Amino acid sequence: MSARKAGVVVLAIQVALVISIGAKYAWERHHCPMVWTRANQWDLEEPIRGRYVGLTLHASACGLPGQLTYGPLPPAHVSQGGRVEEWQNGKVLMWRVVPAVRDGRLTAKVVDETKPGPTQTLSLPQGDPCEYAWFDGHSEFFIPEHAKSPFPLQKGQELWALVTVPPSGPVRPVKLAVSDSSGFHILNLD
Repeated sequence: MSARKAGVVVLAIQVALVISIGAKYAWERHHCPMVWTRANQWDLEEPIRGRYVGLTLHASACGLPGQLTYGPLPPAHVSQGGRVEEWQNGKVLMWRVVPAVRDGRLTAKVVDETKPGPTQTLSLPQGDPCEYAWFDGHSEFFIPEHAKSPFPLQKGQELWALVTVPPSGPVRPVKLAVSDSSGFHILNLD
C-alpha cells in the first residue's frame, strides 16, 4: 500500500470516529431525559483551556439510603449505600451512583459498591439541604469566542445548566441559565 493510500485510510478512520461521537451525542440529546440543575463554575487552572468553563453539577440526594431530608448525617457505619468521610472541617455523606431524573429533578440511583460499571460519586456536606448534593468532578462547557461570558456572576445570581442524562456515563451540560430576583434567564451563547 502506498503512503498516499495509507494516509487516506487513516483519515477515513479518524473522520468516522469523530462522526460516531457526534452522532451519539445528537441521539442522546433527542432521546435521553434533559433537566435543569444548579451548577457552580469551577475555574480550572489550565493554560490551554480557552473558552471552556468547568462546571460542578448539583443533584438531589433526598430519599437516598442513609439520608434524612434535613437532619444530621447518619453514623459512620452507614451500610445502605452511603459512607461518611471527614471533609473540610466537617463530614460529608457520599454515595456511588448513576445519575437519573425523577419528578423533573436531577437525582441519582445508588449502585452496589461491588458491581463494576460507570458510576459517579454524589457528595453532600453536613448541614446542607439534600437538594444541594453535587457530583464529584466537573463537566466542561464551551462558550463561543463571540459570546459574552456570564462570569463572574453578580451577587444574588445562581448558575443553572440544562443537562442531558445518558443511560450510562456522566451528565452533559447543553445550555446555561442564570436565575436572580428578576427571574430565570437562559443565556444565548450561540
